[in-house]
This record gives sequence, structure tokens and C-alpha cells, in this order.
Amino acid sequence: MSDKKQVLVICQSAASQMYLGVVLNRIWYAPVLAKTAMEGVDIARKNPFSLIAFDADLPEQELRSSLALLRSDEAVKKLPLAVFRASGGSISQEALIAQGCSAVLTKPLDLALVYGVLSRLSGQPRTFPRAAAKFRVEIEEGTPEPVLTCVNISEGGLYLRTHAPLKEHTVLHLKFTLPLGAEVIETAGEVVRTAQLEARMHAEPGMGIQFIDLPEATRGQIRNYVQWELIGDLDWEPKADDFRLLRKE
Repeated sequence: MSDKKQVLVICQSAASQMYLGVVLNRIWYAPVLAKTAMEGVDIARKNPFSLIAFDADLPEQELRSSLALLRSDEAVKKLPLAVFRASGGSISQEALIAQGCSAVLTKPLDLALVYGVLSRLSGQPRTFPRAAAKFRVEIEEGTPEPVLTCVNISEGGLYLRTHAPLKEHTVLHLKFTLPLGAEVIETAGEVVRTAQLEARMHAEPGMGIQFIDLPEATRGQIRNYVQWELIGDLDWEPKADDFRLLRKE
């Protein structure tokens, strides 16, 4: 059974439906697609949703009438409404908020921003999007396993695969290089959760590490890597400099 939160996605064009649907699916939502606000309302009368994602690139009058419906119909008016639009739309951000929109997000998408906003609106516990990864992480403390494999990473931390996770609150000093990167990252992290090896594996055995005082340059490097891994095939492509740490003068 999926534990993804259901999101009602309202987009007129098939291209926009695919784009938003794919993005939401990859950041752990279950999108249900509709072409118009009226169709979305009809679907919401039969299905529970955590929020609405609405593509607002419409003629002004059609946009206003769609928003009026979404903010007045009993089936959807209490749902958080996140609006996606190109910059410089026909209605200002302030006017959209005044019409009852919960958040206005600009295309092309900044995935970290989108994830944070949707998490707040839908009650998701995670703050940052994470991407699957596979790279070696050195641990300086002389632990029984001085090199472990990272299986996913976010701006907040990473998950290391091991059959012998350390105790929670253990502080470690980590050294690794991101895929696509060239610079060695050195940072501290705290063990915040563990998963033991069991007969029934619900998760990879290992430990979740939360970064401590991560420099902003390193945070940006990880943010770009995660965005590239999750939606780089859609419309965003990094420059080489995005994967280099800023050097001190």
C-alpha cells in the first residue's frame, strides 16, 4: 500500500499535466490529474486529497473563474491551493493570495522551494527533497566500518547502509565526493535514526545522519545535485560550477 499523499493536479495541457505529475510523483506524492477546475471538483467529491496543485497559466478571466470555483465549492475550498505559473503572469502574486491561494510557485521550478512549500501545506514531515545515490563516505572516528555507502542524500543529511548502525546522537566526521562533483566535502553529522537488519526488510539496514552546521556553499552543491537527480531530465540542467564548492579567497 502506498503512503503517498494524494494531490489533485489541475492543468489544461497534457504537457503541463505530465510535468507536474512527474515532479510530484518523484517527491513522494500521488498525483490525480484533471484538465479543468470543474473536473477537479467532481473528482474531489469522490476522493480525499491533501492539497491542490493548479497550473495558473490561463487567460485572466478563465483563471479568475477557476480560482473562484476552487475557493467556494464545498468539496475543495478547505484544501491548500498551490498555484504554479510562469513569471510575469496576468495576475500579481498578491492578487492570487488575496483570492485564496495558499502559495504561488514560479516555473521553471526550484525543487527545494517547491518541496518545502508543499511539505508545509500537506503536513509532510521532511523538510528537504532527497535523491537516491551511491557513493562512498569515509568516517574519521575509527569505527568498525571506516567506509560506508550512501544510498540517499538531501540538504539535511544522508543515509548510510550498514548492518551495524551506531547509537543515535553519535557525532561523526564525514568525508565524501558527490557524483558529478570533483571537490571533497568534509562535514560533521549526527546519527538521528537507525534501521537494524531484520528477517523482514522494510528499509535498508543503516543509519540516517543529520548534517551539523553545513556551509552554505556545500548546501547549495547538494541542493543542485538533488534537483538534477530528481528533475534534471525534465527542464533543468546544471552548469559545471554548480557542482564545485566555492573556494575561499
